[in-house]
Amino acid sequence: MKESIGGTQIFIIVVTLILIFSGIMALTINHSNAFSVKDQLVSIIERNDGFDMTSELKYEGEDTPIGQIVESLQHNSYRQRGRCPESSDNYEVAAYERNGSKTIGNNKSSFCIVKISGNNPAGTPQSYYYQVIVFYSLDLPVINSFFDFKAIGETKALYS
Repeated sequence: MKESIGGTQIFIIVVTLILIFSGIMALTINHSNAFSVKDQLVSIIERNDGFDMTSELKYEGEDTPIGQIVESLQHNSYRQRGRCPESSDNYEVAAYERNGSKTIGNNKSSFCIVKISGNNPAGTPQSYYYQVIVFYSLDLPVINSFFDFKAIGETKALYS
């Protein structure tokens, strides 16, 4: 036994290291893309002083927050999908596709917007803040279904 490790073992080690490296690269690219989209959506909501949770894009070029979001997504390579949380008494959730249509039920959607009411003392204006949820995943075959992640961003407090 002149060789303590054979050519096959070295080949398997090299292939494994290449898969690990490419997985890390894919994850970091998807992570940075998702956080860029999240930041764009948060800035659109803040710039428009809120978001109408019942809104849906009716036609192309609509100058509303959802229209601006759809236009922003069209210029981006963000194509991930995930499941949004359910609405409750404390917050309202709206799930959307890339084209601005609302997602019905517990289907996968492109992004979620959550409207949360703030704690306000009596006599002060009602405040809200919004959470934006976008999704990213590890884009490797077989592993993709096991590793799905969320990027969550919040707006500043907005007053009605």
